[in-house]
Amino acid sequence: MESMNVLQMEAVFDEIENRTVSRLRANEEAYARLFRQRNDLKERYPFVKSVLEGDASVFPSAEDHQAWLDYKRASDESDQMERMALYLQGHADCYAYLRKIGAL
Repeated sequence: MESMNVLQMEAVFDEIENRTVSRLRANEEAYARLFRQRNDLKERYPFVKSVLEGDASVFPSAEDHQAWLDYKRASDESDQMERMALYLQGHADCYAYLRKIGAL
């Protein structure tokens, strides 16, 4: 039963993450400022944008380009796993707290 709940949470995680990011952009000035700063840096420095987008022409060799793509994929996947783990831990902590105070 518990694993089913985890599977259900994983299934809706992307939607929850998208809503959260939208909320942060709209309601948290510090987040919105950082988001604008990232976009501004990409616009002012085409090299930064090219690297982030994996443009092969900015890398010294095809091997370096592939290494960047592999690194970026692994980094994105591990970041996603970390966010999912934090989300699931939040649920576990909430459940434990509700049990502790007798609400469940």
